[in-house]
Amino acid sequence: MRSDTVRLLNLLQLLSEIAIAVGYLIGLIPFVYLWSCSWVIPLVFVNLVFAILTSNGTTTKTIINIIMAFLSFIPIAGYLFRGIGIVISWMNVVALSKERGRRY
Repeated sequence: MRSDTVRLLNLLQLLSEIAIAVGYLIGLIPFVYLWSCSWVIPLVFVNLVFAILTSNGTTTKTIINIIMAFLSFIPIAGYLFRGIGIVISWMNVVALSKERGRRY
């Protein structure tokens, strides 16, 4: 794959990871996750595609984030899974930021 395509996909993945983290964060307000999951769940699957296409080392964490997105629906315990999702998204943001600086 061309380097400019990989760079664009990494940027898109970085932006969507930020949106996922914001969705989890907003979802910490009671009952708001039912609204924010409308973009969190699709974005975690989009990020999986980006991670597989770019082989940027975020695939495993992205798969875990997919699981966290669905476990976040569990009453009360969902707050724990949203917190874990925020941490995982932040780890991916850091990894993608370092990747952008190293490759380009």
